Amino acid sequence: MRPGFRLISLRKYLDKHMKANPRADRTEMAQRLKSMAQEHLKGRCCDCGEPMWIIGSAVAGIGCFTCITGSANPDEDYELDVNQSLN
Repeated sequence: MRPGFRLISLRKYLDKHMKANPRADRTEMAQRLKSMAQEHLKGRCCDCGEPMWIIGSAVAGIGCFTCITGSANPDEDYELDVNQSLN
């Protein structure tokens, strides 16, 4: 994991996501996050070669934090804890 991220479990992230996006489909978002986590575990990277950002990729398509947000470094942004979320 890239420095600057805060790890979060799938359940906790979905709770936060749904609070901020009450009209979103929780099941669909969970499936997208799990799919991106699987891609991450397979070694899939952003087109620029950096590791993919799982949470951002679930929304914007496969990419790293910088390519998705335009920011150089995450500042305590969340990243999915694949060890807790996919077991």
